[in-house]
Amino acid sequence: MAAMIDIIPEQPFEEGMAHGTQVGGPALAARSRELLDGPYLRDTLGAMTHTELAQMVTARLQTSPDFSLYPELADLYPERVDFIRGFAQGAGCSPDDAAIYSYLTYRDEIDTWYHTYQLQPEPSHCSGIFLNGPDGVLGAHSMESLPAPCPPGYRHRKPSPHDGARVLRPTRARLTLKKPRTGYIEEWGVTNEKGVGCFAAASCGVLLDEPIEDTWPIGPVPLLRFARNVEHLAELYRRYSLFNWHRASLLYADISGNAMVVEKSFRRLGIRLVGQAGVLWCTEGHFDSAEMHDYLRAKRREYLERSGKHLGCDDMQYAADCGVRFAHIGELCHEAWGRGYDHMRRILTDHSPFPRAVCRHGGPDTAAYDRTITQCSVFRDATHNRSFERQWTPWKKFVCEVPEEVVQYPRIPG
Repeated sequence: MAAMIDIIPEQPFEEGMAHGTQVGGPALAARSRELLDGPYLRDTLGAMTHTELAQMVTARLQTSPDFSLYPELADLYPERVDFIRGFAQGAGCSPDDAAIYSYLTYRDEIDTWYHTYQLQPEPSHCSGIFLNGPDGVLGAHSMESLPAPCPPGYRHRKPSPHDGARVLRPTRARLTLKKPRTGYIEEWGVTNEKGVGCFAAASCGVLLDEPIEDTWPIGPVPLLRFARNVEHLAELYRRYSLFNWHRASLLYADISGNAMVVEKSFRRLGIRLVGQAGVLWCTEGHFDSAEMHDYLRAKRREYLERSGKHLGCDDMQYAADCGVRFAHIGELCHEAWGRGYDHMRRILTDHSPFPRAVCRHGGPDTAAYDRTITQCSVFRDATHNRSFERQWTPWKKFVCEVPEEVVQYPRIPG
């Protein structure tokens, strides 16, 4: 049975009211005070009087962005203001207090992210893979991270890989999608309403970077709300680089078969486009575009100098292993396996020796600094709006041993 689709309009004011009601006025005031007294803000915003802070925040809220430079913000800015107005009504507080709460929450988020990356993050090895072949436009994400401690008496074993899926499961009979006032529905299953989607995100922690740009009240710009195709999305990424501050390699594709990897660290941006071979890939901890590769290398040397470490330390072994894995995934992408479903599954279940393996089990041959395990393995077919996903069953079945959960989404309009 085909899914019925209900398209409802996004309502920022009403959504703000619901969120404000959930938070409540007393909790809002207590949380604002807590943030102002916290280590990141106590010497700056926390040193202001309430009147000074309200004047500063209100002035920012009432200052329209430069729509000539950022035309999409003409759509977003009034929505963000409406959300805060609705939040104030729902929480039963003044508009000034709602704006202060919104701003402080945003500042706490970006400051926390920045300070987190002044330390060495835990290793992980996420990857993104793109194949354009006879089965359609395919994008995949293999997500690896350190697992919870294994139970006593656990013995590592060789996996018994499952060959994939058995049946397609249609999405639920009724699907509700939110339509923005302007632009496109961001998630029509695998892609947005125009057939552009994000298929993978592999973080790349760069130590000792600059603080994140403060772009409140806009904050992140939902680029897939506006992107018509990959070329347009690349243009939007360059325009809104300071608004969207993630530190990662992100894999995007559209239903025409165009694809790109966006390599980003706060203010800096590198873009790699798919070549004639119809394959593209990215990995955790590795930038490959010329701009970002040089930047990452310089930052790592700076980290070693400041920390008093050397090029052979565990941190740099991890960095080197990221490059090895990147090269190995490229080798797998270029194998003569057809660039279809079977090709993608063979890449995602690759069990080459450490550190090359795509499907990781943190086994006896794994170095002490990288005990990662593949938590989730998913690939999506943009052409047919279909997804294939496997989840690790902790300490019972590795991802490659589990059959795929297959979801068929409704046809993308147009």
